[in-house]
Amino acid sequence: MDQPNLPGEEEPIVAGAVPEEVEGAQPALLAEPLGYLMTVLRSGANGQLLEFTYLEILVPIEDLINTLTDRQQLLSIVSFLEQDVHMYQLRHVPNPQNQVQIEPPPPCLQAEADQTLQILMRTHRERYTDFHFELMDEYLNLLIHSEDPQDRAHGMSVLLQHLFNTNGSALESENHRIDTTLALCSICQDDYLPSDGIIVLPCHISHHFHRGCIETWLLTNLDCPLCRATVRLPQRVLRRPS
Repeated sequence: MDQPNLPGEEEPIVAGAVPEEVEGAQPALLAEPLGYLMTVLRSGANGQLLEFTYLEILVPIEDLINTLTDRQQLLSIVSFLEQDVHMYQLRHVPNPQNQVQIEPPPPCLQAEADQTLQILMRTHRERYTDFHFELMDEYLNLLIHSEDPQDRAHGMSVLLQHLFNTNGSALESENHRIDTTLALCSICQDDYLPSDGIIVLPCHISHHFHRGCIETWLLTNLDCPLCRATVRLPQRVLRRPS
């Protein structure tokens, strides 16, 4: 099936190919973001992903991106390019061809790309929030199951950061309204100290553990120790009131 072109192109981009427009007559409005994308393509960093109009991970919101200007469409690719490349690397067995690291965009281009995402979030809040939640959930799942210790540690850190974090004092105050016997970690069975860092899982308010205990558990079992519900990124964290 033929793939559509990148905004502003005459022919589809394939790995190693450089459109004539980029070399010469590319309109100034598109030259900067498209030039950056072509630089990444020349580096060999999973260039086959750029055969997609909006990157593979952006296909679920193609219709939203179609509402943007050509330049903004390119900027949306710039915004997600690094994550797209990293997710591709996480899905495949490492080799020299798929482990090329990409250079980040210039600060001014990154700032404009961030503004483009803000436009999408403001005009299509619910659709974008749902898309972002699913994307981040998949990304964290890939990180946590990666064979690279640094990826696993990063994924676990991000997951724990987005779960409900509290401490012993706050949890004890909450539990007095429920059951005063609940102020202990269900993994190590030790009572919480006031200063202990505690994680509450989304499955139930009573499923709480020392941060260190649940981190160790989740590295080998991505589910709740009590009810076995899969631990995922809480969608409520990414939703904001309109």
